[in-house]
Amino acid sequence: MPLPEESSGVPAPVLDRLGAAGYRAMIAGVRLGVFTALEAGPLSVGELATTIGGDPAGVRSLVNVLVTFGYLRHDEDGVTTVAKPGPVDAELFWHEVLFEHWADIEETIRTGTPRRGFYSWLERPASGARLRRMLAGAAVELADDIAAALPPAATVLDIGGGHGDHAVELCRRRPDVRVTVFDRPETITALREDAPPDRVTARAGDYLTDDLGSGHDLVLLFNVLHGHRPEECRELFRRAAKSLSPTGSIAILDHDREPPAELGPAAGGYLAMFDLTLWQGHAGGVHRYTDLAAWLGEAGLTETRVVRLTASPLEKLLIAGRPS
Repeated sequence: MPLPEESSGVPAPVLDRLGAAGYRAMIAGVRLGVFTALEAGPLSVGELATTIGGDPAGVRSLVNVLVTFGYLRHDEDGVTTVAKPGPVDAELFWHEVLFEHWADIEETIRTGTPRRGFYSWLERPASGARLRRMLAGAAVELADDIAAALPPAATVLDIGGGHGDHAVELCRRRPDVRVTVFDRPETITALREDAPPDRVTARAGDYLTDDLGSGHDLVLLFNVLHGHRPEECRELFRRAAKSLSPTGSIAILDHDREPPAELGPAAGGYLAMFDLTLWQGHAGGVHRYTDLAAWLGEAGLTETRVVRLTASPLEKLLIAGRPS
């Protein structure tokens, strides 16, 4: 089949199929250990097949695909890596999402009702463990930027904080902080083992309906809002605002539906993929920060500022408080 002209402006299904084939071949390379085997240096196809325990003809065919898509180079020196995939956990996690979790996405879109809960789907041990490692790693990468940007606070309520990844990292960088991690019972099964017991405590409940307490200097909503519809976010803002001290603030960490223009079209594509995944999982979605700021204003938190994060250009901090 001839490739369509790029200038035609017509969607090219064959290019989509080729892209899917390249992605699937990369996942096969990750699972088989191709990229790990090549870390020490070039190998012949035969040597690579022996190292990963594969059939030489099959390995050669896979190498040809990975060369075509720019992952590998094959020349007189052997097979070498040109472009490494992302972290193994992330690549395998997203492959499962796209090819397993999206399996009945047509029905979800047709009916408007997710067929399964995303977090229930993540009860599979391997998938859940990968996500746990990804979230813990992301918390470390962002911790310095976050700790520097957050306002002074002695008491912090971390809504939807899971196993306490951000709470632990914040306490390491802010010795004056004490954090209560509040999440649903099925999520907050246990805090991280390295959570300091005198500074990080857990509370199980439904943060959409249960009492959030009062007098908090800071409420964190980190990677929570994309799991909820707009009406749920607005109600959560209203309730969280009531739980603050008079000078307290809410800090949001999430993806912005409108990414910085300088990140190019790939950023928009990623956010669209993430948005559809959230819809498939639990009718959530990626929100615009302009909408979040407006909803915070409805809750009385009209003083807002946005902090961009160097370690994650697609995520931002949105910090909101009452007028002084």
